[in-house]
Amino acid sequence: MRTTIPLAIVGIAALAGCASPSAPQEAASPSPSTRGSAPAPSPSAPSPSASGDATQAAAQPFRIEDESLLGAYSLDDVPGDEPLVAWADAERTLVHVIGAGSGSEPCQPTGESIELDDGVLEIEFDAADPATACTDDRRVFGWAFPVAAVDASVTQARVDGWSEAVDDLTVPIQPAANLR
Repeated sequence: MRTTIPLAIVGIAALAGCASPSAPQEAASPSPSTRGSAPAPSPSAPSPSASGDATQAAAQPFRIEDESLLGAYSLDDVPGDEPLVAWADAERTLVHVIGAGSGSEPCQPTGESIELDDGVLEIEFDAADPATACTDDRRVFGWAFPVAAVDASVTQARVDGWSEAVDDLTVPIQPAANLR
C-alpha cells in the first residue's frame, strides 16, 4: 500500500503536466483522405472571376477519396478515355473531374491547377507516366478543384494533360442538377 500511493501521486503529477495550458498545442488539420468537400479558400488568396482574368489563382485541387462520393458516378457516366467535368455545387465553387481507369493512383492523372480564361475553365493535369505498370481493375476516380463562384455563362472546360493520348480536350461542364 505504501508504494502504491507515491506511484499514484507521481502519475497524477505527470498527467497534470501534460495538460498544462502553457504547453504548445498543434492544430490538427484534416487529412486529404477524410475531406468530403473543398477546403475553404484562403482569404488572402486572389480568386478567378467570370471576367476571365487567368492570372488569378484558386485553392489547390485534391483527389476525391470519399468512396460514397465516387460511388455517385458509374463507369457508364465517364465518356471513354475522356474526363467527365461537373459542378459539385449549385454555387459553382467546386468542380469535379471524374475519370475511369486503373485503380492504381500512379496510373491516374494528377490534378495541378484550374483557372478561368475567357469564360472557359482551364484545368491542368499531369498525365500518368505511360511506362508505369498498371492494374486492370477499371474504376472511377476523381479530382476536386475549388474555384471562385462563377456565373452560369461558364459551360465549357478545357482539360490539358489528362493522358498521353488525350491532351487539350474541351468538354461541357455538367450542371450540379445532373448529379445523382
